[in-house]
Amino acid sequence: MNEKSHITSVADVKAFFHHLVDERKVNFHPDDDFADYISLDDKTPTFTDDEMILYNRLMEESFDACEAAGVDIYELGLQELEKALKPIEA
Repeated sequence: MNEKSHITSVADVKAFFHHLVDERKVNFHPDDDFADYISLDDKTPTFTDDEMILYNRLMEESFDACEAAGVDIYELGLQELEKALKPIEA
């Protein structure tokens, strides 16, 4: 994800949520401001100022894309988090 990234579809929302959970390792909620995420170890911000701005914009676009498609953004977020938390089956 970079400053040229935009969310225009539900598929984009899913990819963004996957990025947050799998790549950034964030247990996120769609309503939270990315400025509020901090490291539990040392209380430093999880994201840089530029990342906070980018991710907040992408989340706003995610809400718009989900609303336009009649999809529950919270359900999409929960599905992504559940996938990450699912134990690996042998």
